[in-house]
Amino acid sequence: MNEKLKGSWFPEVALEGSGWNALSDSSRLWLYVADRMLSSIECQRVAEELERFTAEWAAHGTELHASWKLQGSRVVAIALDESRHGASGCSIDASIRCMQGLSEVGSPSIDWLRRDCVLFCQAESDFWEEMNLSAFWRARKAGLIQDDTAVLNALCSNKGDWEVECFHDFSASWHRDMWQ
Repeated sequence: MNEKLKGSWFPEVALEGSGWNALSDSSRLWLYVADRMLSSIECQRVAEELERFTAEWAAHGTELHASWKLQGSRVVAIALDESRHGASGCSIDASIRCMQGLSEVGSPSIDWLRRDCVLFCQAESDFWEEMNLSAFWRARKAGLIQDDTAVLNALCSNKGDWEVECFHDFSASWHRDMWQ
């Protein structure tokens, strides 16, 4: 394996849905981070299920213009062009059920709904690591996480932001605000 492709996330490797490039940059975005790296077979299964889901996704009987991206064998982005039709509570629930269903594509199962995982890369390294949130903050307090440490930008709210800033420095992240 290439040294640059080591770690807990490979941001430069991605699979995209058939409609991903056609979506506007302002498309609403939902991000899901798997609790572990996916194998290539699991990535393919996830891609197939996401393609099926986004092709059939609807809100109150109206087709939604949506697509997906699986980035780094770990992060799923589902984007929805709300200029055509917005998501409803029921359609958002359907997307969560889809992600819950994706937990069974591999063994062991995959937790897509865990929200305490931080993916990061030290400035002097190409190796992406992961920690749970409390351990990450302890590492910051101990001086192990620097301002130039790259972190996954899990707060991207639209496709354009994700494409440009799927990760950014700690100093530009919401984590920094915790240390003010």
